[in-house]
Amino acid sequence: MATPKLYGVYTARFPYLERSKDKVRPVAVVSRSHGEFGVVAIVPISSKSDLEIVDVRLSGLESAGLAKASVARVHRLTTMLQADLIAELGQLSSKDIQALKASLRKFLEL
Repeated sequence: MATPKLYGVYTARFPYLERSKDKVRPVAVVSRSHGEFGVVAIVPISSKSDLEIVDVRLSGLESAGLAKASVARVHRLTTMLQADLIAELGQLSSKDIQALKASLRKFLEL
C-alpha cells in the first residue's frame, strides 16, 4: 500500500483486547509513517455507541466511507505497520479531525 493519508480511514486487521482473535475493522491514521518499517499511530473506529470520555462520535460518515454511526475509540490509540492497513475507505471530515485532535491532546495530556 502507498503511504497512508493523515486522518485517512482504512480497514486493518485489529486484535481484540479480550480474546486472542482479530477482526478487520476501520481505523483512522493519526500520524505520518515513521521508521524503516513504516509505523503509524491509529485510532480504531467502532459502531458501538458507548463512549469513554475521550472517544469521539464521528459525524462525517460519508466522507470517511463508513456505513453506520461510528465512534473513534481514542482510548484504544495504538500503532501498527502501514503494511497492515488493508484498504482505504475515505477521509475524516474537517469537523471530525478537529474533534479527534482535541481528544488526542486530552488523552495524552498535551
